Amino acid sequence: MRRLLGVVAATAVACQAAPAPTAAPTGAPETPVRGGRVIEGTFADARTLMPMLANDGASQAVSGLIYDTLYRVDPKTGELLPNLGAWVASADGLTYTWRIAPNAVWSDGVPITGADYVTGVAAVARSAKTLRASGFEDIVGFTDYRTGKAQTITGIVVDPSDPKTFTVRFTRVFCPALTSAFGPAAGPLPAHVFDKYLAPGRGAAIDDAPENMAPPVSSGPFLFRAWKPNDEIDLDRNGAYFRGPPYLDGYVLKVVRDATAMATQLKTGEITLGPIEPTDADDVRRREDLRIYTFQEPSYTYIGWNLRSASVPALADPRVRQALAYGLDVDAVIRQALLGYGVRVYQHHLTGSWAAADVAQLRRYPYDPARAEALLRDAGFTLGGDGYYQRDGRALEIRVMTNTGNRVRETMLRMAVEQYRLIGVKITPDLVALDAMVQTLSSRSSDVPAWIIGWKLGVEPDPYGIWDSASIPDPAKRTTGYNFGAFSDPAADRVIEAARTPPSGDCRQGTRAALYRELNRILNETQPYAFAFSPITLLVAPRALRGADPGTFGAYSRIEKWWFAK
Repeated sequence: MRRLLGVVAATAVACQAAPAPTAAPTGAPETPVRGGRVIEGTFADARTLMPMLANDGASQAVSGLIYDTLYRVDPKTGELLPNLGAWVASADGLTYTWRIAPNAVWSDGVPITGADYVTGVAAVARSAKTLRASGFEDIVGFTDYRTGKAQTITGIVVDPSDPKTFTVRFTRVFCPALTSAFGPAAGPLPAHVFDKYLAPGRGAAIDDAPENMAPPVSSGPFLFRAWKPNDEIDLDRNGAYFRGPPYLDGYVLKVVRDATAMATQLKTGEITLGPIEPTDADDVRRREDLRIYTFQEPSYTYIGWNLRSASVPALADPRVRQALAYGLDVDAVIRQALLGYGVRVYQHHLTGSWAAADVAQLRRYPYDPARAEALLRDAGFTLGGDGYYQRDGRALEIRVMTNTGNRVRETMLRMAVEQYRLIGVKITPDLVALDAMVQTLSSRSSDVPAWIIGWKLGVEPDPYGIWDSASIPDPAKRTTGYNFGAFSDPAADRVIEAARTPPSGDCRQGTRAALYRELNRILNETQPYAFAFSPITLLVAPRALRGADPGTFGAYSRIEKWWFAK
């Protein structure tokens, strides 16, 4: 779940910045009718339709419409709900028992069973290309199978008396196991299609299976029809879908050139679903045939502080970091950089997520230059003749890095330079290429006091790789992680670990939520980041489209119920 925003291609409620009805405007209830195809615009073509190899957004979107998942995600809250299967965890937290829906069949009529889950996990184990294997390493026997020491994954057992029931045994209690070992990368794969690539002696043959690019059967709402590379992928209705055949005839993913072309084709009807830039919002709203769905993106942008910076040792002082929070006018940044299409964030988990703390219990850090300066003076700084605060003969000057080509981040940096100057803090901008920036932060190869970047969050709220002290990257110790600012707090470590591997084995959402609320209160108080904002997505569709209800965690919720009014 821990990805750098912009490096790799959802935790909040839908945020309505404008009216976005999802049903018939008024009058008697309408009767759904069959017909029509949703044509979604994308800026990049898919690369594969094999879920375990799908790392880009387009591949994940289309493969997710062909291969259904064991659980589904509430698009507004991120809550995990039964879907193709329902699960029960054992009292010790080590075993998950799944029962696949009785009416779940592949599009060719073959029942979906536990053997298909085994095929999916075996495909991950045999693959030399997947990036998902680490999510399965806690399954008993997975590593032995992956390394060739065993011919089966002993921790997965299909009930011989009921092939739709299977159990998965883990080597340790690990609460994120539900999302890592049963998510989209490990949804059932048709054994009658892919087992031939997993036979002994075939190595990683699964990686190059032609069915990865043209799936012959489907468990999801749509069937593969055709793929014209760099043009479009065409899917047809799956009449055997276990939730009922979709009302739509099909779905098309169409590649467009850029944001301008996207907006134009939405207006002409060449595409019927796609995102627009804030600059196009007013024009689209004036059209009676289109509507805009608005919802908070599963991401946030922030200024990260290096708490072990040699060039700015003052960043180790929480009073200084709090001063910097009060000295940044985030609302002005949202207005100017995002044209108002953004939401303030105050913690790691976005408001609306089950893992987030109640905002009413957190500091809001409103723009307050006087309070910022008072905190700096309390930290021992005095205002110098040049207008900048200093302590021990050292001016409070901070180099802030961000990546070139990102208009929002560049705007935020320019505004930070001016706003921090007003409270006596000198900011030196440092614009670099994204790849170079990520490499520098990941390796800690040089002293970077601060940076502007973003996190994209998934449905699993575990923040170990970002906030645990064990995730501070240190090449000398061969430790890796995304805790670039070297945040280290024993209380934070305790709650992170307790929410991942509880001694009691209690992985219930409510138990974990209480721990994450405590973590967010710690982060909000100590301010290792200047938490800034989460952008709002503007998704456009025809007003004739009924049933769509996109949210932070997904645009395709219950797509089988979408239909076009005549």
